[in-house]
Amino acid sequence: MQKDEIYRFLDRLDRKYKAELEQISYEYSKKVLGEIGIVFYDMTTIYFESEDEDDLRKTGFSKDGKHQNPQIYLGLLVGMNGYPIGYEIFEGNIY
Repeated sequence: MQKDEIYRFLDRLDRKYKAELEQISYEYSKKVLGEIGIVFYDMTTIYFESEDEDDLRKTGFSKDGKHQNPQIYLGLLVGMNGYPIGYEIFEGNIY
């Protein structure tokens, strides 16, 4: 399998299977933790070594000082001990 094929699969994974993936993560976290009584949500930026923007990758505020690079925001919801429950990806120019 080529690297580009993996990247294309990840795009399909997000569009087609995100809800199913989050449900599996939630059920696994619940099984490991017993119950989910506390959750944590964190946002981070991920920048790209490129100057080209697209519908998702946009220049904006960067915690890493990479204001000239397109970026995305990643929001991650986790339970205790960092077990993943869900995620969301946002355009890089949203505050």
